[in-house]
Amino acid sequence: MKDQGFEHAHSSPIKTPRQLITVIVLAFAIPVFGIVLLAHFVVTGQKPDASLFEPDVVARRIQPVARVEFADAAAGPRAALSGEEVYKAVCAACHGAGVAGAWKFGDKEAWAPHLKGGLDALVKNAINGIRAMPPRGGRADLTDIEVARAVVYMANAAGANFKEPPAPAAASAPAAAAPAPAATPAAAPAPAPPAAQQVAATPAATPAPAADAGPLLQKYGCVACHAADKKMVGPSYQEIAAKYGADALPKLVQKVKAGGAGNWGPVPMPPHPQVSDADLQAMVQYILAKK
Repeated sequence: MKDQGFEHAHSSPIKTPRQLITVIVLAFAIPVFGIVLLAHFVVTGQKPDASLFEPDVVARRIQPVARVEFADAAAGPRAALSGEEVYKAVCAACHGAGVAGAWKFGDKEAWAPHLKGGLDALVKNAINGIRAMPPRGGRADLTDIEVARAVVYMANAAGANFKEPPAPAAASAPAAAAPAPAATPAAAPAPAPPAAQQVAATPAATPAPAADAGPLLQKYGCVACHAADKKMVGPSYQEIAAKYGADALPKLVQKVKAGGAGNWGPVPMPPHPQVSDADLQAMVQYILAKK
């Protein structure tokens, strides 16, 4: 006797080869059709505004939250430097390493005998120059207050307890109290001098010839570290002239102005921003001629 229920439970809905082929084709066709529909939806869907991708719009969108802008400072009097700022810009070249007999910064033993003379004596020597140190450390534009602040900063680091001099009172106060010349009815504006006299009145604008640059080297303190024919703290003029040719004039002018170290030894040369380009050119020409 045949069990009809058992045979029906294990039978397949695919009865013929044609049905099998149909199922296989649909198994491939349905997923492919679904992928095509999905791609069509993505391609033809809603697109963002093209203007959002313009370079200036993108730049505004990704710019940082804050930014710093630099502008030229308004013309006016220079702010007084602190003692630490003067030391780092001027004094550290010699006092940082104890060059040419300078009392090394923080060396209490070296500074002790000089501190006994008091602050006034130290400031006077720093302003006028002493031994190898030029007046004001070679920075002729430093005020007496700035020099005094630097002396106090270095002396206190060596164990002193000097008080830093206060900033001078505003110079504009006496000027404001004085009566203005324009208030006098009889006063009349003086005629402007001729152009030739104006040019003659400002000889500093004309570069000094190389033969006259010796006083400039003295004025700006170059002789504290350099000599004509022998090495001191820095190379001699003859050594510099032998190493560089006349075509190195622009390069050396900028080097003296900006300062530097490493070409002639470990002792750095401080910057000289206070020296005019005309004086720098005259001094470098003078040195390059010392062959």
